[in-house]
Amino acid sequence: MRVGDVMQKDVITVKRSATLKALIEIFRKYNFHTIPIVEEDGRIVGISNFETLLKVFQPYGSEISRLLRPVPKLLLDDDIEEDIVLSEISSDIGRLLLVDDLMETSFVTVEESDSILKTRSLMRMQKIKQLPVVRGDKLVGIISLFDIIMAVFRDKGVI
Repeated sequence: MRVGDVMQKDVITVKRSATLKALIEIFRKYNFHTIPIVEEDGRIVGISNFETLLKVFQPYGSEISRLLRPVPKLLLDDDIEEDIVLSEISSDIGRLLLVDDLMETSFVTVEESDSILKTRSLMRMQKIKQLPVVRGDKLVGIISLFDIIMAVFRDKGVI
């Protein structure tokens, strides 16, 4: 069975110019875990997920926080790992921050012709539950662990 046989073809996407507020509304309305970021021509340039929203709460920025991860906790200021509940952020951030500021530009994709076995292995290895499906660099769908489970159930006659 191939990814193209079981993927979701109707994918909600956003442009990199969308605001944080618009992105949050999409997450809330559609309850997706991963939202592809695309250009006007359909080329995928990034993804956003719940974890990317945590970047808003990183006081030193995501790049600096990523660099400091290997440093032993005892050597760091406690503010670096500030709890999001205690964070102070401006209400203006919802309209000032853009998806382009938050999106992940390093992400994994699969092709329509890839097998679901290979795709499931990739999901397991990367510890992710959804993958954008591309044809070249154009987004054509998204496949989730749930899609794969349902395909296996159908194939085995369970449903």
